[in-house]
Amino acid sequence: MTDVWSEALEGLQPRLGAQTFDLWLRPLALRQVERERVHITAPNRFMKEWFETHYLNVVRDEIRARTSRNYDIQVEVHEVEEPAPAPALLAPTGAISVTDLTATAASPTSTATAPRHSFPPPLLSPRYRFDTFIKGAGNELAASATWAAAHEPGRRFNPLFIYGGVGLGKTHLLHALGHHILRERPHLRIALQSSERFMNEFISAVRSNSFDEFRRRYREDCDVLLIDDIQFIAGRDRTMDEFFHVFNALYEAGKQIVVTADRIPADMAGMEERLTSRLNWGLVTDIKPPDFETRAAIIRQKAEEERIDLDPRIASHIATLVRTNVRELEGALVRVTTFAALKGLTITEEFVNQILGEHSPPSRDAVITIEAVQKAVAAHFSVRIADLKGPRRHKGIARPRMIAMYLCRQLTSASFPELGLRFGGKDHSTVISACKRIEALQSEEPEVGAALSAIRAQLAVHEPN
Repeated sequence: MTDVWSEALEGLQPRLGAQTFDLWLRPLALRQVERERVHITAPNRFMKEWFETHYLNVVRDEIRARTSRNYDIQVEVHEVEEPAPAPALLAPTGAISVTDLTATAASPTSTATAPRHSFPPPLLSPRYRFDTFIKGAGNELAASATWAAAHEPGRRFNPLFIYGGVGLGKTHLLHALGHHILRERPHLRIALQSSERFMNEFISAVRSNSFDEFRRRYREDCDVLLIDDIQFIAGRDRTMDEFFHVFNALYEAGKQIVVTADRIPADMAGMEERLTSRLNWGLVTDIKPPDFETRAAIIRQKAEEERIDLDPRIASHIATLVRTNVRELEGALVRVTTFAALKGLTITEEFVNQILGEHSPPSRDAVITIEAVQKAVAAHFSVRIADLKGPRRHKGIARPRMIAMYLCRQLTSASFPELGLRFGGKDHSTVISACKRIEALQSEEPEVGAALSAIRAQLAVHEPN
């Protein structure tokens, strides 16, 4: 009975999927089994808390199903002591940016002995820190993964790819990670760039015949690479080629890479396949629009930062009217409070309606759920929902499963990783492939389009324009 932990993990791996298992359960280790208590160790406090919150009951149930006994699971943190940084890493260059590099090259008094943490990277916004990021259902995985990468740069979630719409918090998390590493590991050299700045710096290096310096800066003298809006280098062949080599050099050296974009790598038109493949190597996670509770919390936090005395009911009312993104929420608050101050009026719900009335969302039909789509697809093709979630690859099952994944992606707000989990613990790349396949088959096989129309009609959803 001393191997109940390994047996439980063996049973859970196919259910959770390879990516989820490798990220959250594989790092845990069995220390001992004492009577009916299983002692396991986690590499850090974050992993311990995440396991206890999300997987403790699942593992306990699996052990009970295998042994018919109720085992208690105790998790302890056993942090691996990191080796002292090599002397070369202590050479202070600060954050990698065009300004710093130009100043360092031009100043004859620059030395390699000044403390690297004597000034913060100029491209890090003081507003964007972990303690100012409001977590909610739509961003929990992205925020938690970024926090883990900040604690163990280069060792967990590498590369980390975060995607989502405008104003949802991708840049906030990127800067927050930079702030944390700068404070906790000041010997690490951080490069925070937008893809546009990276591209412009690369072009300048080529034109000024300083390409070797550029290459050394990013491939050798960088410990943490943070790139915002990577989609903008798509179609820029030489920039993509250089970023590909930078990525390889840093990844092979165990350096942390975090990239943000407005879409998944596979949807970036003009992005090289070899680069798309590498961006998918680590964790790909999305940020969805904030739910009501998160929006209300964002409004209240912004009011506190600006020292605005705002009634909680007004904060909730603004959160009801503005449902898009964080920037719109903050802008709405500024607009309401500014107009109220100029007119000397008290902020009431009626006043908010007058100022933000145009933000009121249009009426919508009932929200389509993943379960509803799975049920409709199963009924249309006369298969079981369990088959849609299972591993069978027979065409009579595989095609309906791909259609169900495609419709779930089209009709719900679920991310690719979430859909993978809801379809039996499959990897997010499987869902991406299924969606692309069905998208292509619509024009090649009329029966696929007919099936999609029939299932949409069953769900009372109109065809997309």
